[in-house]
Amino acid sequence: MFIKRLGHIFTSKEKIRFGWLIVAILLMGVLEVIGIASILPFMQLIAEPDAIANNIWLNRIYHFFEFESERSMIIAIGLGVIVILAISNLFAVFTNWLQYCFSWDMSHQFGIRLLKTYIHKPYSFYLNQNTSALRAYLTAEVVVLSSGVLLPIIEVISRGMVSIVIFALLLVVNPTIAITTLLILGGTYAIIYLVRQRYIERLGEDRILHNKARYQYINELLDGIKTIKAYEAQDLFYQRFQKASKDFTSIMPKYQLVRFSPKYILEIFAFGGILAITLYLFIRDGNIQQTLPILSLYAVAGYRLLPALQKAFGSMTKLSHNLPVLDKLYDDLRYALQFSDAAHTQKTTSLRFQQALSMENISFTYENAASPLLDQFSITIPKGKNVAFVGSTGSGKTTLVDLLVGLLHPQEGVIKLDDTPLTTKNISTWHQQIAYIPQEVFLFDDNITENITLGLGVLDKDRLENACKMADIYEFIVHELPQGFDTEIGERGVRLSGGQRQRLGLARALYRQPDVLIMDEATSALDNITEKSIISSLDTLPDNLTLIIIAHRLSSVRHVDCIYFLENGKIVTQGTYEELMQSNATFRTMVELS
Repeated sequence: MFIKRLGHIFTSKEKIRFGWLIVAILLMGVLEVIGIASILPFMQLIAEPDAIANNIWLNRIYHFFEFESERSMIIAIGLGVIVILAISNLFAVFTNWLQYCFSWDMSHQFGIRLLKTYIHKPYSFYLNQNTSALRAYLTAEVVVLSSGVLLPIIEVISRGMVSIVIFALLLVVNPTIAITTLLILGGTYAIIYLVRQRYIERLGEDRILHNKARYQYINELLDGIKTIKAYEAQDLFYQRFQKASKDFTSIMPKYQLVRFSPKYILEIFAFGGILAITLYLFIRDGNIQQTLPILSLYAVAGYRLLPALQKAFGSMTKLSHNLPVLDKLYDDLRYALQFSDAAHTQKTTSLRFQQALSMENISFTYENAASPLLDQFSITIPKGKNVAFVGSTGSGKTTLVDLLVGLLHPQEGVIKLDDTPLTTKNISTWHQQIAYIPQEVFLFDDNITENITLGLGVLDKDRLENACKMADIYEFIVHELPQGFDTEIGERGVRLSGGQRQRLGLARALYRQPDVLIMDEATSALDNITEKSIISSLDTLPDNLTLIIIAHRLSSVRHVDCIYFLENGKIVTQGTYEELMQSNATFRTMVELS
């Protein structure tokens, strides 16, 4: 069943590569058996030099190569056996290298496919996900999938084939001893595996659970280190991570014990069996010299067979332990293969914002919520107008913005750009026409230029400088930062002040030259002076730019054309700042409190 599922998450080229790898494994098994089988005639010649004259095949070889004496033929065959064994082992090294190359390449492929799946998930997906789990899947569990599922399957095939071919050779030489060996070694491994299989799978499920917890607790600790240190809460997060780490590491010794302990038990049977075969052959033939060739063959075969069986068993145990990873990632990996970039990046050239952005009878309910946050909500925002949405916490302001941006999709109603509905097919085109500044601007550990352009094609320096000047941060970058636009800003822009981070967010938005600029409480965390300065920067924006502001601090919306006051997901009143100050007591109270 799991082999079929693996096939579903392979591309056609990867299936071909896997097929060639199996061919190489088959060839390795053949070479290994040839190396073992070559021991028999050599040891027979050592024990009975007269066999050259008595054996038709040895006699033909002797005359074909025109050996000068029996001694020279024995030396030549001995050297030939060494060469065969060397070739067999070197090819085994090459085959193992192919296995590891394939395994780690698949780890890379699985990782980027998972990432491809996750980045194309709707924003609502992340509202119900702990991103620490996704990080664990992307960085750790894809490695487990390749090294703990895919590689063990290859190992089982590889070692299983070698064991079968060696057993076939022993079967030809002496069926009774071969069958006895199979029943003792193979049967013991099979019983141990079947008895412990469910236990191993349960350990694998627990490993995933505790590994996710480790990622979650360490991410929470590092993300909130400033608050945690200020509140002296280090012990709480230390203890949470310590418990998850201890639970995770306690699983591994149990798993390793089950995986490797049969080896030592089976060695007793294996080496005891060689001694038993020696005694049996000696008693049967009465002459140890006559049994030496067969005994040597069994010794070499046992030397090869026992590790092969052990690796096959260990790989089966490892596979059972890590199969829960395949169950966890299967759907997302399969979706990645079926995913079409064209389907998600299709652009509608007719989608133009020239007249108005409208929401018609929009209803939206969060998962597990008792009632809709927005219910039959309608509004029209003309192009070039500056509008603001205000209201108390929970009134639906941020949800409204998420719908306008296209991060969330309404369950009922339609959002239109002029007369064209926004859909999943044209949302990419809409994103190219808007810019979004959240309350906490996303910055990453790179320089100023990369954070402003954010991967937006070829750098336009004039456009970059103009955007920074409009955001009133150009002078700071050029005159106060040591390397200007090439200055590294640290993780999440930690080397900048809150106001500087917001100005970078504004510069990023303006660099896109959008038709619509959306600010979601972008100044609420700033002091009054910095907020006033940033709001003043908005006066330099182009006249045809549509500005949508979500505000908690109402002093930031004095300049807009229209303010919409929301309560419980509905517009209860609207007008200019002065009009609402006169007509709405709640608005007036909020202004006074802010």
